[in-house]
Amino acid sequence: MTDEGSPSGVTSPHQGRSGRIALGFACAWDDPPQPTWSYTPWHLRAALRERADVRDVGLTWPRPARMALKAMAAHRHEGRWVSGWKHHPVTMGLAGARLRRATADCDVVLQIGDLARLRTPYLTYQDLSFDLLREERELRHFPHLDASRIARLRERQLEIYAGAAGVLAMSEWLAAHLVRVTGLPADKVHVVNPGCNALPEVPPALPQRSGPARLLFVGKDFTTKAGPQVLAAWEILRRSGYPGIELTIAGPASWPMPGPVPDGVTFLGRVPLERVAALYAEHDLFVLPSHFEGYGIVFVEALAHGLPCIGRNRCAMPELIRPGDNGSLVSGDSPEELATLITELLSDDGLRDRTVRQAPSVIEHATWDRAAEETVAVAGKVLG
Repeated sequence: MTDEGSPSGVTSPHQGRSGRIALGFACAWDDPPQPTWSYTPWHLRAALRERADVRDVGLTWPRPARMALKAMAAHRHEGRWVSGWKHHPVTMGLAGARLRRATADCDVVLQIGDLARLRTPYLTYQDLSFDLLREERELRHFPHLDASRIARLRERQLEIYAGAAGVLAMSEWLAAHLVRVTGLPADKVHVVNPGCNALPEVPPALPQRSGPARLLFVGKDFTTKAGPQVLAAWEILRRSGYPGIELTIAGPASWPMPGPVPDGVTFLGRVPLERVAALYAEHDLFVLPSHFEGYGIVFVEALAHGLPCIGRNRCAMPELIRPGDNGSLVSGDSPEELATLITELLSDDGLRDRTVRQAPSVIEHATWDRAAEETVAVAGKVLG
């Protein structure tokens, strides 16, 4: 018996709803769960439910257990308390035991990240690897992980990869790194770009704006996203040919630089997704020369709103930003270089028109429905 809605006519041995694949969904959810991993698991799971019999298999922790695990893993780092409780051996051991019990009646399990080695066929969805963390030592995403801990976690990750039926990479760049550096077989790695969380309801039109140019920066980690470089470039522009140029910064919980917020800078702090979507339409250029992007959802969101982008010529950003077409890429940390690129793009009369005309194709690709379809297709291959 097969179901017409099943990928490639795959039949579920566990006979989920309508005979669809019984897909276990494993994520170490934050509290509240929606913002986990920049909303990716929350939206991907919702889209997968249209294509598979999705079965939640964790991982949620009661608040007392979460607090106990956090306290157990807490330590001081650069003068403040941090807790790498999700990477603590006790947490990982408990998580693995729970997942192995919960996934026995699933056909395939999709793990958000590398959670555990399972007996049931499983896929892992990745935006980062511990091989990358070894190379990118300046990243501050995981301040609780020193070099020895990263090395041990890398060995554990390699064991999980070895047992996986497939590894889903967010970008072509990450997929290539998993093959070239981590050593995974190329046929085991599948690129599944994520969807986006702040897409426009209708394709954008060419904005009719007047007044000073407005730059937009959106990112919680101000340092990793090269916020100081953006601020320094903006100051150069204010002193030279753009005395009225404005800069909006959204994402950090508090003002991340010494001293007060400068005149001409609008600091918004944390903002909801719907407000971020509105910001794209209100600005002339999205500037985020990030030091690391496993994919770069925020760039796709900006381009979907017809907003040209400046990123960095590394990681996955060149997959999204094409110099001379929809934006530009810095090559280093020089504020002068960034200021020059901003000037060039603001002087390109056809740039915004090109980006707006390309927005419908960006929107079409950036849906969670497309990401879910590709994920279920890989799961179907696992089942043969």
